[in-house]
Amino acid sequence: MSRIDQPIKGLAPGVDVGALRASLVDGPSLFGGAFTPPVMTLRRSALEHNVATMARYCRDRGVDLAPHGKTTMAARIFERQLAAGAWAMTVATPAQVAFCRSIGVPRVLLANELLDEVTIAWLARELESDRGFEFLCYVDSTEGVARLARGAAGRERPFDVLVEVGFAGGRTGCRTVEQALEVARAAETVPGVRVVGVAGFEGGIGTELTPPVLAAVDEFLGFLHATASELVAAGVVAGPDGRAILSAGGSVFFDRAAEILTRPLPGGAPSRCVLRSGCYATHDSGFYERMSPFGRRAALPGYTLLPALEVWAEILSTPEPRLALAGIGRRDVPFDLGLPVPLRLRPARGGERTLPGAAGSRVDALNDQHAFVALAPGVEARPGDWMSFGISHPCTAMDKWRVLAEVDDEDRVVGLIDTTF
Repeated sequence: MSRIDQPIKGLAPGVDVGALRASLVDGPSLFGGAFTPPVMTLRRSALEHNVATMARYCRDRGVDLAPHGKTTMAARIFERQLAAGAWAMTVATPAQVAFCRSIGVPRVLLANELLDEVTIAWLARELESDRGFEFLCYVDSTEGVARLARGAAGRERPFDVLVEVGFAGGRTGCRTVEQALEVARAAETVPGVRVVGVAGFEGGIGTELTPPVLAAVDEFLGFLHATASELVAAGVVAGPDGRAILSAGGSVFFDRAAEILTRPLPGGAPSRCVLRSGCYATHDSGFYERMSPFGRRAALPGYTLLPALEVWAEILSTPEPRLALAGIGRRDVPFDLGLPVPLRLRPARGGERTLPGAAGSRVDALNDQHAFVALAPGVEARPGDWMSFGISHPCTAMDKWRVLAEVDDEDRVVGLIDTTF
């Protein structure tokens, strides 16, 4: 379409999208009129730095990376991650698998159980028709094995599965080695299903870096490794390249996963450790800046991540001293793992006064479309000024935006990032 029939948040009403995309070769200013607040931006230099940093870490540790695509659901970011050496893209739902197929991702890991018969039948056909496409998913029950086996009946290519393990009170996954062995042996007895390894997710164990949480994370990852060892010893793992896959590692404890899951398997059996971190690509100014081993936790010197996401909003009102109401809210920014963080302040369009940064100010509350900003001493905001905010928790940020402005370090727009949620 040549014009926005249904306005896209962040773009000025009536903007010709085709003309806007064409104009980006000249790097127009974010503040030149084509964009209107609120608008989320993605800083290209930070994204490129983060993607390269995580790729380097994985090479240094001898592990593979299957970034969790649910964080961004952006084809242009997937392409950068794959170009940097990502082994696969991870997703969470059948619709996200279909998105990966639509943009040509060659290997997809569904970090979830696959039980829907319509999706199973579609994937069986996709595997049969495209020999270059590889697909893996989880199983944690004999019922799941049976459904996949029925879907693969009469097909040449089996479904490759990872037996999922979990922890008490957590999400999906077998809770004991015995349950995992039962599932793996069920797969061994039917055609159409091949166990290629073991997977789990340690991220739900805790949201603070306390000694009990760290100990519980290591205990769970040790359980995952022990389960893989038992399955290998029982001869029920048949990795397509002879290596058993061990996969875990969200965006907080991937350093622990890389250490524990690369330990030797029985008899020196070869293995492949696959991390599934997703939030590293954009990082943030809150939860992951505090929790990531590449953030303030600094568990891994020599590696750093940069916050790439920023949301600009207009100051709508200053009804009380030291209080400003900004035009962003729960529809625009994450709030489940921390509120947005004020960063910068820009005069109203056409304004000439010089403003200090907004650092030191804080967001005390969010409504659907308003942020209550407690202004730091020395920060003077007026209605019509623009204030930028860092976000906390990328997984609930980009799903609120159809289009992000990709900017350079001078806030010139150098691309549009489309999302598909």
